[in-house]
Amino acid sequence: MKKDFQLLVVAAASSLLMACAQNVSFDLPETQDNFGQSITYNNKVDILWIVDNSTSMLKHQQRLSEQVPDLVSKLNTLKMDYHMAVVTTSMGGTSPDGGKFIGSPKYVTSKTPDLVNSLKNRMIVGEAGSNLERGLESMENALSANYLANEGKGFFRNDALLVVIALSDEDDFSKSSSSAGITYYTNLLDGIKEPWVDGSRSWVFNFIGVLSLTSQCKTFNDFASAGLSYMGLADTSGGVKESICSTNLSSAVGNIRSRIYQILTDFKLSKVPLEESITVSINGVSIPRDTTNGWDYLAASNVIRFYGTAVPAADASIKVDFKPKDAN
Repeated sequence: MKKDFQLLVVAAASSLLMACAQNVSFDLPETQDNFGQSITYNNKVDILWIVDNSTSMLKHQQRLSEQVPDLVSKLNTLKMDYHMAVVTTSMGGTSPDGGKFIGSPKYVTSKTPDLVNSLKNRMIVGEAGSNLERGLESMENALSANYLANEGKGFFRNDALLVVIALSDEDDFSKSSSSAGITYYTNLLDGIKEPWVDGSRSWVFNFIGVLSLTSQCKTFNDFASAGLSYMGLADTSGGVKESICSTNLSSAVGNIRSRIYQILTDFKLSKVPLEESITVSINGVSIPRDTTNGWDYLAASNVIRFYGTAVPAADASIKVDFKPKDAN
């Protein structure tokens, strides 16, 4: 009996050594990341609009306000929990109305009565503001602890993604130079918003304005200058830069909205996958790998990203199956 057992062990060991010698690979088990059961993605987003109210801006404001119905509809469809407020760029001059939220109530949510018109009216802030635009200083004041504890109370949430969207046909003059302003306001926003648990920023800055003066960017034959400070903050935070030089800002607002969705719905995998083994389903329906209306795998950050009609609603059941790339 003992001899038979020894022979069995030897045979098993020999088979294993033979497999290794023949370079036979043993298949790894599949891994499941069922986000619908284990993780509810963070659908909270606080959106602060910085709207330039200097001379020449009224028609730009009107173009932006025309995108509100579609923006609200899409946010609601995906069951986003959003707060939205508007500030102007006027921190001086004869009408210094910057640094505080425009309208009443001070910010809007999905439950605000007549939400679309309420938000549209806040964006059309006129042209009576200072021509020395200080939009970033206005943002700083509106996000200060003192303001948020009083008139702006309730807008800011520590666990929400902070999204800032600036609309202007000029650069910002809050600091003496664009480079100093970019560094200062990057540090300010980093201090206001703690990073996510994976170390990434929990804020993103976006800009709709003049991106370059190498071409004529004067949609309404008005004065314009490149928004260097705004663009620098967008680049630093991975935000979107869109041209104001259009009579229709649907593409600009749509791209910013898509970037918000990406940040909130990017799913980091538990292990590095064998890429060709990845399958994704939402609410039990298989989703194709497609960067238009599907998903893709971003190897650099080990995340699954959703696009177009495949962007999941906040309460969706998301399942990602894959085989790990390495045994370890």
